[in-house]
Amino acid sequence: MEQRLAILLQGGVIDQDIHDGMLCVISNLENDWKITIRHSQGNMALTHMASALMRSRRGEKIEPVDSDILDEVKQFEDYQLVTQIHQSLLSHFQLTLDPAEEGYLLANIYSLILANEHS
Repeated sequence: MEQRLAILLQGGVIDQDIHDGMLCVISNLENDWKITIRHSQGNMALTHMASALMRSRRGEKIEPVDSDILDEVKQFEDYQLVTQIHQSLLSHFQLTLDPAEEGYLLANIYSLILANEHS
């Protein structure tokens, strides 16, 4: 994952502060939340988060996540945990996430939690 972030930084896809914040996100997920991210779902979730932050910084707009997916996430028995993790990860960045991006990040956290429960 760290290599992927370095490539995104070197390619100009993400800025240095996003790169550094994402390294904190990795540590936060693995050490504080005990969520394993060293798999394809983790790579996808963290790459999407870094890209979402950069899109938000640039003012780029995307379509929000499908409402059915967001409803599934919100009906999850530990939805409060999903939102706590989400807020803790965003605390590493000094920018406002576009609201359309938020649903995707919540869905990714939800997927990471489910992947950890089944591993």
